This record gives sequence, C-alpha cells and structure tokens, in this order.
Amino acid sequence: MKFDEQGFRHLVDETKATIMRLGTTSHVVLDRYKRFTEMLVEHLKTLDQPFELTHCLEWVNSLEHDPASVLSASYVDWIALHRFVHLLAEQQAGTLTEWHHYLSFTLELPETDEYRNILVEFQEVMKVEGKYTNTVKSYSSITRRLLLYLESVGVTKFSDVSNQNILDYFQTDRFKNRNLKGFQTELCVLKKFLRFAADAGYTACETLPYALPKIRQFRDKIITTIDEKIEADLMEDEPGSLVNKRDQAILLLALHTGLRSCDIRALRFCDIDWKKEPIHIRQKKTGVDLEIPIDSATQNAIIDYILNERRDCEQEYIFVTSVGPIKKLARRHYRMKYRTQGTESYENLPHDGLHIYRRTFASRLLQSGTPLPLISEMLGHIDKNSVRVYLSTDEARMKRCALDISQIPCRREEY
Repeated sequence: MKFDEQGFRHLVDETKATIMRLGTTSHVVLDRYKRFTEMLVEHLKTLDQPFELTHCLEWVNSLEHDPASVLSASYVDWIALHRFVHLLAEQQAGTLTEWHHYLSFTLELPETDEYRNILVEFQEVMKVEGKYTNTVKSYSSITRRLLLYLESVGVTKFSDVSNQNILDYFQTDRFKNRNLKGFQTELCVLKKFLRFAADAGYTACETLPYALPKIRQFRDKIITTIDEKIEADLMEDEPGSLVNKRDQAILLLALHTGLRSCDIRALRFCDIDWKKEPIHIRQKKTGVDLEIPIDSATQNAIIDYILNERRDCEQEYIFVTSVGPIKKLARRHYRMKYRTQGTESYENLPHDGLHIYRRTFASRLLQSGTPLPLISEMLGHIDKNSVRVYLSTDEARMKRCALDISQIPCRREEY
C-alpha cells in the first residue's frame, strides 16, 4: 500500500476541524500543525508509505531535539509533533473526542538497591521534618536525578562518590541555560541530601556538600517588583485573546492581595465572601489559614471574567482552562509576560510567574508606611522575619541609586 497524499491531507483537515470543535482556536497551534503536515508529507512521500502511528512515532523519536531538562523551543516542538501524530491516529480511528497528554513518561528510578533505599530514607526524613507533599516530591526528584547520573557514570555505591563526581554532574546538559533560581534550588536540596547521606552512614566523605559549585550573581538592575508602567502594559486589553479577562483578574489578585500563585490557582467560589469582601483560604505552602480583604476593582475583574469569559462548567475553582478539558489552572497556563510583548516592559519582566507581583504588593505596603508585622500577617508568613527580604530589597535599590560621594569635590570649612 502506497502513500496517498490527498487522503492524508484530508485526514489532517478533519483532525483540525475536530480539535477546533474541542476548543482549540490558537493560531500558534494551528500554524505549527500546518508545518508538521508538510514534514510528514515529505517523510511519507520519501518512503512511499501510508500514515501509520507506530512507524511515524519511530520517525519522530529519531529526530534531533534538545533534552527535556533544557526545555527549549526545540524540545517543545518535538513534544508538539508527538501530539500531532497521536491526534491524527485518533481521528483516523474515530476516537478523537477529547484532549489527552499523549506523552507520559514512567518515573525512572535508580537500579541499585542502595540508591533506592537512600532515596526512600531521604523522603522519610523530609516528611518527619514536616515538609509538605509537593516539597517532598520536588526534593525527591532532584535527588533521584543525581543518583541516576551517578549510575550512568558507573558509580553504583554511594561510598564511592567523590567530590569530582558531584562537580561533573553540574557540567551536564541538565544545567545548561538553567535559570538562577532553579540552579540555587538544586544546590540547596543536594547540600541537604549529601549531609543526610553522611549522617546516615552511606559515605565517610564529609566534604561532599562542599564540592557543590558556588555561584555569584551580578545584575545590572534589580528586578524584584514592577512599576506603574509595567502594570499598565500588563493590564492593557487583548481583544483577540481567549484569556484576557482571566489574566487581568489574576494579575489584580496577585497585585492587590499578595496571594501566592498556588493559592490563586486553587481559589474556589466558596473562598470569597462576595458581600463582606474578604478571601478565606488555607494556604497551600504553609497550611495556615489566611483572611485577606479584596478591593472592589479586583472583585469586579473576577466577576467580569466569570460572567463574560469563563467557560460554562461546574468546576469549584474560579480560574479554569480556556481550551480542551475544563480543569483547574496549572502554572504552565500563565502567560503574563506575553501580554507586554512589543513594549519595553517585555524585557523587564523575568518570566510568567506571579511571585514578582506578590513582592510588588509587599513593597508597596512597605513604602506606604505599613508596619512589617502587619505586612507579614497579610502575606501569610509563618516566620515573621521572612518579610524582611522586602526591606532589604528596598535598601539594595536605594544603594544602587546612591552617589559615590568620594567623587564629589568639597571644601572643608574651618571654624
């Protein structure tokens, strides 16, 4: 059986029509699928073979791409091509009725019993210390990757791990183009793990934690808060966007209440007292109950989103996905920086995360003369000293603006 180009292109058109009925109207997705179509046509033409899932996936897997750890455009493109091939196969079989995350990876664990045991023991220690479930998962993931690397270079006993092994690990592709915060997090977790390994008797080498690389950060400017210009660019209407009102409501929540990203995503209808106007939540990170007032502008933005943009569903969460299956937002759904594309603000926003708006909320309270204990309470901190980071941020900014008085000529008066 040979390749039928006309029939294949008809299958592509049917697939696009189906996914648009399921809610996908993103021109970025559709343009990408147009490019993928030409890639598949060229490949199948060359081999003169009909479209078939297994064969096409083998071809996709053979394509060169960056590793997942880099999370580059190359890797995202490769993932999207995988998805497109699956969509075509489901359309062909008549089973394309909803979105799926087609690429599912089985969690890779160390092969050696010792490494598996040390990983489990480290998890238990984290739990005993009172770390939250997500934190334990994050610490375990970072530790697991180190153990897998050690196995890959032939180090199968932790007692054989050397300082050089630790240094070499940080030269792998995983740490290329890694953002500073992610790098610092891994250093912190692995320092804790290596100390645990020594205390638990898995290694006699107590210098392993000190083999971790030291990093220093030099920045031309401090980007920890946003100013009125960036805020105005962020709040600018995007008439063609499916999530314009949702983004605006989330931005106002972050800027006017200081809520963490995880708490905004988990916000339910029952968490807001629409008459008295406070928000009542149990914080995801700390487990501490928090009550914080919500201003009328933020409340109106949320109501505008619910009435005029939110999809009709029975989800208890206020903010839901705009396409595909209706579910609670995940962090990857944020696209705040994109709202400022084409403006100077785009270069001044470090990423799509919401923590910069929480910092802005705290800094603005500080600048208005609000006492630190009250700011700490409004942010929901367990450790009341945590709020001092905002004070030091302002001090750092002022130091950057200070003149070097040694360069100013002066005349000493004698009396």
